[in-house]
Amino acid sequence: MNTKFSKLSFTIGILAAMIAGASVASPTIVSFSDATATSTSGSFVADNAIDKNKNTHWEADARGATWTAKFSSCQRVDDLVLNWYGTNNYTYTIQLSKDNGATWTTVISNTSGKGNEDAQNMTDQAANAIKIMGDSDSRLRIDELKVNSLGSTNGCTSSGTSNSSNDESSDTSNSPNDQVLDGNAQYPADVLDLSKWKITLPISLNSPPNSNKATEIKQPQLKTYSNSEYFRLNAAKNGVLLKAIAGGARTSENTAYARSELREMQGDGTESAAWSCTNIDHAMYLEQTLLHTTRNKPEATIGQIHDSKNDLVMVKYFGPDFANGSTDIGKLEARFNNDDVTKLLDSTYKIGDPMTIDIAVTSGGNVTVNYKNLRSGVTSSTGRVKMTGIIGSCYFKAGMYIQACSKTDIYSKTNTVCANKNLSANKYETDPYAYAEIEVRKITLR
Repeated sequence: MNTKFSKLSFTIGILAAMIAGASVASPTIVSFSDATATSTSGSFVADNAIDKNKNTHWEADARGATWTAKFSSCQRVDDLVLNWYGTNNYTYTIQLSKDNGATWTTVISNTSGKGNEDAQNMTDQAANAIKIMGDSDSRLRIDELKVNSLGSTNGCTSSGTSNSSNDESSDTSNSPNDQVLDGNAQYPADVLDLSKWKITLPISLNSPPNSNKATEIKQPQLKTYSNSEYFRLNAAKNGVLLKAIAGGARTSENTAYARSELREMQGDGTESAAWSCTNIDHAMYLEQTLLHTTRNKPEATIGQIHDSKNDLVMVKYFGPDFANGSTDIGKLEARFNNDDVTKLLDSTYKIGDPMTIDIAVTSGGNVTVNYKNLRSGVTSSTGRVKMTGIIGSCYFKAGMYIQACSKTDIYSKTNTVCANKNLSANKYETDPYAYAEIEVRKITLR
């Protein structure tokens, strides 16, 4: 397949249906609330595809990217017409969602388009979100997307359930921030409910000059806090980017790795959460996308239960050898009790795949991790695993805890813990600014 570059201009039209005795409906253009993409080249962001300006565009910087947009309201979607740039063959898949992207239905599957107009038919159905996915050989560009509608419908839901067998995983009753998901958000706390969290950053802001002590931001400061590099809104203002670097500031001298990570709090958000690991029902639900990893040691922890000393539960990504950090296919695992028990969640996770993770604790210290890949449809569950060797109380962590380090940090100090790991020479990051990044779109405690 010749896939040097695909310039994709979409016009998605609804063909009026003729019902006996009924008049033909006049299609209207649907408005969007936001757009996101798993890959973006420079300033050519996802929102450019829906800004009604043909002189702007979204452009992926990698093959196999996914572009997603939500409608402002539930609409009846029917037939699609695509206008492709050039005469190359492009293979693509289109999915629709009626629960704002919690679950997806494939309506156009692995279809090849060869330039010019490419019309597709499908069953008239309710939808409030659309996803366009290029295959592994396609590098996409969308100049403009238009969706025509035969009218609004009540066939959608505002949010869907997660892959968890526990239906409560999609509960958002403790999230008062939904009203700012229309692109007006200014701070991460406008998108995520951070009232019960603090953030640890991989830089030193409040410590003496050249200190390598990580910075923590708690409530009430966190409510209006962002960092342009390590803790910020995404371009669509519907998710939060958390970035950690190999040579970043660390939480203690005994830790090799830096983090841009949320730590569970309680009360008014200033007191560390500390719940019974064996006598409580408690859970954390995440909707997130791993966007980038380091290359020499492409590993990252993206969800945890910790006690006073132990890594009781860690959801971890492991990339391949010779990783590029942005389009790799690796695996996701749930690891329990300081790596004593390992459960595979996804053997073919591709960086950029949106996912849901639900980590649920029940009385007796049993934990179940439920997972779903929202692109591939892969679902898995660890079943109940008992936490052992518990010391003290438990708390959740979420975000990016990078599992790679450089021997010299960004403050020109030696990371002795990193150096003493005795990793093979190609497993250290030579660039202290080598990074891993995750986008979190929802975090819910219950």
